[in-house]
Formats: sequence, structure tokens, C-alpha cells
Amino acid sequence: MVIALLTDFGTTDYFVGAMKGAILSINRQATIVDITHQIPPHDIPAASFTLRACYQYFPARTIFVAVVDPGVGSERRALLVETENFYFLAPDNGLLSLVFDEAKRFSVFELTNENFFAESVSRTFHGRDIFAPVAAHLSNGVQSKEFGVEVVNFNRSKNNKPKRISQKEFAAEIVHIDSFGNLVTNLKESDLPESFTIAIGGTTINKRQTFFAEAKKGELFMITGSAGFLEIAAFQDSAKKILRVEIGEKVLLRAN
Repeated sequence: MVIALLTDFGTTDYFVGAMKGAILSINRQATIVDITHQIPPHDIPAASFTLRACYQYFPARTIFVAVVDPGVGSERRALLVETENFYFLAPDNGLLSLVFDEAKRFSVFELTNENFFAESVSRTFHGRDIFAPVAAHLSNGVQSKEFGVEVVNFNRSKNNKPKRISQKEFAAEIVHIDSFGNLVTNLKESDLPESFTIAIGGTTINKRQTFFAEAKKGELFMITGSAGFLEIAAFQDSAKKILRVEIGEKVLLRAN
């Protein structure tokens, strides 16, 4: 069974290696895949977006371990979510909000059965001592209900959706900036009218393309990205640098 890891740990320290060791000590046959360990430190929305952008392309029954956990060691809960096709392990801090939004059916369990944790649990490293061992036991066939009680009151952020502010206008925002400087909005294809413009940072953009090379070098345009969200891009250039914006920048969509 595949176990996919997503964290903000980076690759300089021992953290990722320790998690993999904890998994393999329980299930040596596990296939471990690194989604990324370069989520900005403590950036829960970035982790949520990254997970949403890729999980559907993994084999059915993949176990996702997503650890961006500024509340580690506190009273925040550790969760196991079982959907129709996948399993997700993450802290109860809103990281799985986009998964909840898209799953048709799911069950949520609070991890409380310490029999499936490490023998000694660090208050600062639940990735190694709780999430990794539980993932390994899950991959060995342990049923979700064995790890703890089912819960219905979990954190589910509602702040990541565009808001209608008039008949023709939506307020949106930048939720992710990729390594090319493309600005990913929270506008899905289904949110978009047939004809519209985007205003961001004092700049209005009305050109929309289907692929990058339709534009001239450095020209700003809109495009639906591979994750299904509207992006603001610049051909062979960085929209982030041109517009001088960051994650959280407000975007106004105006229908024509």
C-alpha cells in the first residue's frame, strides 16, 4: 500500500527520515512517496491546497500523512479520515478542509488508541510518534475504527471560497504561488462566467488563454491551471514579481 507524505519539515533535518523509519519498522513492504516537505513553515492553507492538487492522482486506498502542525503537543486532536477512495492522517487544524469539500462521503476518527502509537510519544513530534505508526498499521490492514472514536465536530475552514459581492462581482484571493511565480486563485472553473476580468493590486487583466505559449514574453494573462483553479500567469516570467503580490492578496472578478 502507498503511504504519501506531505510536511513543512524540509529535508535538512532528520524529521522526514525518522517518519519513514517509523513506518518501515512496522511495515517493511510499504511504498513511501514524498509529495513535498517544502511547505512553508506552519502554512496550513498551503498544505491544504497542495494536498488537494495531487491526491486524486494516487492509487485508490493510498494513505496520506499530512503534517503541518503548529499546535503539536497542545489539545488539538489528531485525525484519521476515511473517504470512498483514500485515507488521510492530519492534525485537526483545517488542513483537510479541501478534502472535506470534495469528498462525497467520509468518516472522521480521532486518534486515541495509544496501542498504535510509538512506545514513547514526544510532545513535539507527533509526525513520527503518532501519524507515521498509525499509517503503517493502517497499511497492514487495521480498520479505521480501531484507532479511535468517530467524531463529527472537526475543523473545516470556510474561508477558502470566493464570495459573491454583487450580481456581477466575486471577491476571491490568491491561495498559492508556485515556483514559476504563477498566482493561483481560489476560483474554480465552475465559478467562472463566460466573460470576465480580474483586478489585482491595481492591475486589471482581461486576457484568458488555454496554454502558456499563446502569450508574448512577460505578458500577464489568466489560465485554468492543472489543479482546476484560475491562475494569473506571465509567459516565461513571474506574475508574482510583476504584480508584487503575496498569498492572501485580494482578487476581484467582474463579469462582463
